[in-house]
Amino acid sequence: MRLSATLLQSSEQRTNALGERELILRGLSIPAIEHLAATLDQFDAIDLTDNNLVRLDNFPRLNRLSSLLCADNAIEGVDGPNLGQNLPALKSLVLTGNRVGRLDEVKKIGENCPQLEFLSLIGNPVTNCPTYGNF
Repeated sequence: MRLSATLLQSSEQRTNALGERELILRGLSIPAIEHLAATLDQFDAIDLTDNNLVRLDNFPRLNRLSSLLCADNAIEGVDGPNLGQNLPALKSLVLTGNRVGRLDEVKKIGENCPQLEFLSLIGNPVTNCPTYGNF
């Protein structure tokens, strides 16, 4: 299912346990990030868990977004400069259970997201790299 403005408007919205305004886009088979500008930067958190994302890219400017949950997709690549430039408040990024396999993908996140405090890569091939623990 494509991520359209109509889907964004009809999706569940709630206040999560942390008191954040959260948009729930779980389990919708979304293949790519698109049309998130239609959220009008009203959310602190977006949950894209259990979709079909392959790349984490194409984010519009969302100054308020601080938590991005993208577990259990098929994410192999991350556009670090796009995240850093368009999600300046990003503090938590959950990529658990994806296909990130290269340390340079992790490096791009770290170099471009200065506010990032929490990054979960559990269940990604990159955690098996010999130098991952030192990274």
